[in-house]
Formats: sequence, C-alpha cells, structure tokens
Amino acid sequence: MVVFVHGMGRALKGGTLQEWAQPLMLSLHDLSLDLVPDTTQPHLVITQANAVGDPPEVLVKVLRGAAGGTPDYLTVLMTEASWGRDFEPASAASTYSWALRTALRVYLRSLQLIKWNLYPGRQRNFRWFGAWLRQLVLTSLAAFAGFFILLAVLVVLLLIIGLAWIPGPGRWIGKLVSLFADFLGDPQVWKRKPLQAAAMRQRVVDTLQRWDNCPETEVTVVAHSQGAAITGQVLFQNQARATNFVSVGSGLDLLGYAQWGVGTGEDPVTDWLANPQRPRWINVWGKFDFVPAGPISTHANGPLPVFGKIYARDSEGDGGPGPEEHPVYNRSALIYDHIVYSKNRVEVLDPLARLILDPPQPASAGLALRMLDGDRRLRPHRVMVKSLGVTRLLAVLTSGLSAPAALAWLGSQEWARNLAACGAPGEGPDPWWSAWLCSGPTYHWAHWQDWGVLAAATAVFAGVLVGLLNGPVWGVLHNRLQRMRRPSFTQSSDPTGNPPANPWWYVAWYLLIVTVVAVAVPFLLAWPDLPWVVVVVLVAALWALCFTRTSITGLPARTVLQEAQPVAPAQPVAPGPAVDVVRNLPPAVERGEQPMAHPTASESLPANTVTGAADQRSRSGS
Repeated sequence: MVVFVHGMGRALKGGTLQEWAQPLMLSLHDLSLDLVPDTTQPHLVITQANAVGDPPEVLVKVLRGAAGGTPDYLTVLMTEASWGRDFEPASAASTYSWALRTALRVYLRSLQLIKWNLYPGRQRNFRWFGAWLRQLVLTSLAAFAGFFILLAVLVVLLLIIGLAWIPGPGRWIGKLVSLFADFLGDPQVWKRKPLQAAAMRQRVVDTLQRWDNCPETEVTVVAHSQGAAITGQVLFQNQARATNFVSVGSGLDLLGYAQWGVGTGEDPVTDWLANPQRPRWINVWGKFDFVPAGPISTHANGPLPVFGKIYARDSEGDGGPGPEEHPVYNRSALIYDHIVYSKNRVEVLDPLARLILDPPQPASAGLALRMLDGDRRLRPHRVMVKSLGVTRLLAVLTSGLSAPAALAWLGSQEWARNLAACGAPGEGPDPWWSAWLCSGPTYHWAHWQDWGVLAAATAVFAGVLVGLLNGPVWGVLHNRLQRMRRPSFTQSSDPTGNPPANPWWYVAWYLLIVTVVAVAVPFLLAWPDLPWVVVVVLVAALWALCFTRTSITGLPARTVLQEAQPVAPAQPVAPGPAVDVVRNLPPAVERGEQPMAHPTASESLPANTVTGAADQRSRSGS
C-alpha cells in the first residue's frame, strides 16, 4: 500500500497519484527486471486503475521472484490522500500577513542551508582556505541579493493586493491575488484555522485507517511539503498506522503542528520517538530546498549538529535524535528544488521502488532508503544538477559582458529598426520607448547613465540562455541519463534492449552545448571588446567545481532520546523538603530505555546515543 499526500497549493483530483505513480511504476518495472532477469513472465501488470475515482487508485502486480518457474508477484495499491478541497481558502490579506511574519525565518533558514552546502570541511590547509573563502563570498552574495529580492517581492505583493480593490483594473489584478492566496494560503490556514486543519488531517486519517485491521500489509506514505506536516501530526500522535513515512521537501519543521490536535506535544521528533507505534521515518530534502532547509531534529537539539554530522562524518557523536536523512540533488535552486522530487528518479523514485519491492531486513541498522547497488548514474546525475547553477552564473556573466556589443549590433540591423518603428534620419527624435535602439547610441558599463538599458538587456539575454540551456536541452539529456533501460516504440522501458549509453556522455554533451551557446556565440558577437581569456578561465574553474563534493550520503535514523548531561558539577544544596520535577518525557525514556518497538519493522532503525531533552516550544512561525 502506497499513499501519496500532496503539498500546498491546489491539487486536482487524482493529480498527485498520477504525478507519482506513473514514474514509480516505471522504477518498479526496471527494478523487477534486475531482480528477475531471465523469465517470460511480465514484470509489471496494472490490474486496476481509477485515476479520478473516489478515491483515485491504481492496483499493480510486480514480479519479485520466479523460483521453479512459478511467478511471485507483489500486489501494490497506490492511492492519494487529497486534502486540498476540504477547506475554504484564506483571504489574500491574511495570507500576506502570515507570509510577512514568516519571511525572515525562511530567509535565515535558506542562508543556513546555502552555507552548509558550501561547507569547506574540517582539515585546515590551503585547499580548505579556498573553500572557506568561496563559502564566505557566495553566502554573503546570497544574503545581500536575497534580502533585497525578498523585500521587493513583499512590496510588490502588497501593491498588487492594494490595487485589487480598485474598480476596473482590480478585476484582472484580482486573478493574480487569487493565485497568490491559493498557493500560500494553505499554510496560513493550517496554522490559524484549527477546524479546517482538522479536516486536512481527517482526509489522511480516513485513507490510512482502511488498513488498520491489516497489520501484515506494509503501508508507505509519501508526503510532500505541507502534506508532510499534516501526515506527521497524524502518525506521530497515533491517529493512524504506517510502516514507512517518507517525507519529501517536508514542511513539518517550518510549519509545525496545527492547533488542538489529539496530543499536547509541539516537537514532532520527540513525539515520533515516544510513539510506541512509530513508523520508519525517512526525511528526503533537496540540497537547496528552502522549505525543509535541511535536516530535522528535536527542538532542544536543533538541526546544526545533524548538518555537521551529514557534512563531516568523522565528527564526534551522531548528530542528535532524528529520522533517517537523505539530502538529494534536484535542480540547484531554492524554489525549483521544492517541486521536482517526483522527477528525481536516481535519488528518490528508484530508492523508493526498492524500499517497496526489496525492503531492508528488520534487523538492519543501515539506511532503509537505499540507492541501487553500483548505480553508475548517481555521480553523473549530481554533476549535471550542479552544472545548472554554473550555467545560470555563466549566462549572466557572458550576457552582461556582451550586452554593449549586442545592443550596437542590434541597432545596426534593418529588421530590428523596422520592428521598433524607427524613423528615418533627420525626422526628429524617436519615441522614448524605442530611442534606446533607434538613436544609435553606443553603450558602455563605464557610463552609469547606461546601466538601466544594459541591465535590462543582460536580464533578457540571460533569461533566454537559461531558459534554453536549463530547460529543454538539460531536460532531454538528463531524462536520458536517468534511464535504466532503453525505450522502444511500444514500451517506455524495453526489457530486450541494451542498457542505455554511459551516462557521462550526456554530461559531456550538455557541457559542450553550454560552452557553444553561452560562450562561443557571445564571443563571436562581442569580439574584440570582451576579455575572453578571463571568461574561459572562469568557466573552466566553475565546471571543475561541478565534479567535486558529489559523494554525500544519507544519515541513518537516531532513535534514542536521553536527557542532556549537565556540564557543570552539581553544587551542594541545603537540606529541605523533596520537590518533584515534572518532565514531558515518555515513561520509557525517563527510565533511560527505548520506547516500545514498532511491530512493523521500525526495529530496523539504528539505536544510537543522542542528546537533548523534551522541548515544547512551538516552531509554528506564526
């Protein structure tokens, strides 16, 4: 049983199921081919499908063995828990108020995430100094640019909401406001509308409770963004049962619990550890996803020790209590990283298929979400994802350097002058909106009066380059890189075809196309004014960075909660009556023991020593 729970924003009925189930079935099919290679039996069969039913679901059989010629099929039911239509959306004003109060926290969490992604390591040497300097410069640039971008977005949103009240134009502007409220209004409702938040939880409870009387059925919940916050509160407060809880781009740490739930706790990790029916929790987050902004731990421990353990495995301790953590490479972008987990086959879908079809042994102390053994796609995939950021920077750089020559060339072309309706020489000044092209000026970055036109030209040129290179070019090549089998005219994964080409070829093709389009073309356009020696050296250095630091791995769960030991020695206390100290820890934890084992394989989680006491502080951000 696999249940998909969508994140914030409007979700069409059956949309979440179709978004996740189709690529997951392809991964299950290819994994079955590897498990049972020599057989005439079909490896995956869809026996029932109701994509828009109530509930939407699909039933498949996946071949996992054929001993003695007898096929052994695993039956997998996939469905969704869609909560998007169970409440009235928030107003634009209330949504903006919530966003305004949450913006600073999101900004600081994003900077922390960027800083750790540029972590220079622990060995202090010349190489470390260069990495530390890169971390300092890029984090400072991100902080500076991010602050003004965030401020501009908040101001523009405020102006748009105000203009929506004006009769006439407000009718059209109101549609933009509605989109804003539909997308960001869900978290606001979750935090400030307890009745509607309860309706969201109830949708997940109703979906999962169908299997409460089938303890032998393994239930895997894949929840995204706000859906992870909803599902986490349901599972950790013991309202429903699941074997595996896979949170992707989780909003649980950012949003926290909704008010007036069945429990009194406010710390998801503490509640998960204290729950005797706790599921195996696997937390997947994009390395630049601003919503989860990294790993999660108890409120007392915080995420910094877990960050330190993930990026420096030779450090002391285990990082503190928390679920199994998996940083993945999505798109190297703060926003885009959050919405493409279902397209990441190498690090999300294929390991998820293995978790379902080939689950770990109950006594296993390693990772539950495992990459395919000897997967040769992993490092090329990560290099291609990292190259997206280099392409963006390269596009801005070459666009800015070639903008003066590009404008001069454009102004000399007759078709461009006709398109801008330029007047003939001697007919007087051209209109202001076309004078930048028609009057034939020469632009230079050394003249501050030209900065506006040059900045606009740079933005346009860079947008075209990024849209082309990081859009269809990267998408086609990366999709081919992610394949485990070649497609045919009749099958998306042909079991009789040869394996796809070496994935490094797709990396090479992408870098070659970027070099030609983003370097060679501007070179021909801007010659001889552009200092291309500097550009070539910089490009080579940036591409080299894409091939470094791509070996990050997941961190196993840490499932023992103990009180932190006092640092200072105890001071003598004057005799007096005994005082009972009340602590919000489960009884088993108070005795220094583990909580009761989960009857459905949570015993496979490693039991390591962690620190931190219960902390009931709210992480709501409201």
